[in-house]
Amino acid sequence: MSLLVTAHHMLSADGSSLLEGHALLVDGSRIVRVGPETTLSPHAGARLDLGDATVMPGFVDAHTHVSVRPGDGDQHGQLARPTAWLALRGAKNLEAMVASGVTTARIMGEPGGIDLAAKALIDAGDLVGPRLRVAGSALSATHGHGVALGVADGVEGVRAAVRRNVAAGADHVKIFMTGGVSSFTGGLYDHHYGREEVRAVVEEAHRVGRRVAAHAHGGPGVTICAEEGVDSIEHGSLLTDENVDAIVRYGTSLVLTKSIAHHPDGIERGDASNPVVLEKLRAAREADRAAFERVRASGLPYAVGTDGMHGYLGEEIVWLVDQGVPVAEAFGAATWEGARVLQEVPDVGRLHAGYRADVIALGGDAFS
Repeated sequence: MSLLVTAHHMLSADGSSLLEGHALLVDGSRIVRVGPETTLSPHAGARLDLGDATVMPGFVDAHTHVSVRPGDGDQHGQLARPTAWLALRGAKNLEAMVASGVTTARIMGEPGGIDLAAKALIDAGDLVGPRLRVAGSALSATHGHGVALGVADGVEGVRAAVRRNVAAGADHVKIFMTGGVSSFTGGLYDHHYGREEVRAVVEEAHRVGRRVAAHAHGGPGVTICAEEGVDSIEHGSLLTDENVDAIVRYGTSLVLTKSIAHHPDGIERGDASNPVVLEKLRAAREADRAAFERVRASGLPYAVGTDGMHGYLGEEIVWLVDQGVPVAEAFGAATWEGARVLQEVPDVGRLHAGYRADVIALGGDAFS
């Protein structure tokens, strides 16, 4: 039976404006038609009136995890806990994602196949969570950031790791290229994989239709990833002019993750007693806004992710608006730009006929 969804405001299909007097006609899991309520009403079998709200496509969290919680501190220590403990706690994290309006999420590495199992259980209706696209075990060099999520060294080692992940059901491949804020060793500009290893990962993944995402904050590692065909740069908080030029030149996507570094409930709370982590956090924050200004000036599109800040997708939007980003652009980063990175276009991220009926409602006028 078809369902007519109405509200005072509705985001236009291109995301540039709010429409009034419009409605969605939904049949099963798909949007059938979008148009004036008076035109669609005769075709509806049932109605759902959301009142003085803004109807929008569900948010796409383009970079997150199932089990880790940055606000609890020592993320690598968390990931060393037993798989059963992480998986059971992850169920609550997945619920928090859905409650915040996230309907599709890209998981960027989990130990013990947690993300693979969560995806299967959600698809089967046995677990509450957003639609997941998963990486399985991430690839990190032995001396690099992210070793708790998987280690692979050398050209043949990374090739074998990609094949194992694909065989297990991974939708994409995640590599840790540069250092990270939350680990105790390695600088943010360091890069731990050489060009040949990155090239091998990309060749192996692309051969079987999998995209490659690289954790990379800035410096030569970002440029190498872009030049070697990595599909997306994750975080990018220290991007230089050279990095941005390379990303634009090679058509690489960019996924920003701001709440983990800037929100007080993120790394700041979790690792407040660790001077090494806090020093890297300060460095990332100091460089972050200038890097983002370079991104905006280049016209480079970008998506957003919470990086384990479950339920905080809205804070990613708030951070963008605080930097002067128009509201429509900020919502776009959290919807159709994320869908583009996940290769879910045309399927999610817009209120358009034929797309999935992943619909959320925000109170009042979402543009005000």
